[in-house]
Amino acid sequence: MLRLICASALVGLVVVAPASSQTMPVPDRQLLVGKYHFEEEGIAVDVSLNADSTAVYSVGGSVGIRAEGTWDVRGDRIHIFNKPGPVKLEQAGVPTRDPGVALRVVAQLPDGSPAEGLAVTWPNAAGLYYMSDGKNETRLEEGPVLGEVSIEREADSKGLATFFMKAGGANSYRFTYYPSDVEPFDFQARALDAKADVLEVELGSASAKLHRVRD
Repeated sequence: MLRLICASALVGLVVVAPASSQTMPVPDRQLLVGKYHFEEEGIAVDVSLNADSTAVYSVGGSVGIRAEGTWDVRGDRIHIFNKPGPVKLEQAGVPTRDPGVALRVVAQLPDGSPAEGLAVTWPNAAGLYYMSDGKNETRLEEGPVLGEVSIEREADSKGLATFFMKAGGANSYRFTYYPSDVEPFDFQARALDAKADVLEVELGSASAKLHRVRD
């Protein structure tokens, strides 16, 4: 995923601090609007938080990443989202019934390799069940799967497909996944001062402190 590529590249090339444990209330949204910059050892990170809720995130140097998207405040964090490209999940073949499982969902890429980054849930599920190697199997002892089953993209909880499960009906489904050419990410940041002159932006397990750019 783009976030992991970006983070691993930066950690190997620049000195970044471990994520801070400092907690500060998010400043007024208007104070967050502006441009922020970090640069060290030939790598530059720039973030623009615009008043219309659009955002631009870029990493210069050998990493070479630039994404345009949106930003929002959720709790004590600032979230920076990109705009992923089109994505599609199509049912492949006719669903069947397997008496050995409560539910089986298999998703493959068009070339037959396992799809990654998908999750399954339904009304009485304990939460999201992440697919591993393109597959999720719910065992009989975990209880019946009934109602509308949803398949979502992990990164942004985008719903990709649904089907309805009823007692005694089909419970084994196959899909073909056409992923976005630009995968979604959610970079998180927080202000380190009341005026939001310094943003700590998470980069994997580390972080970089971006300073406000004054015109």
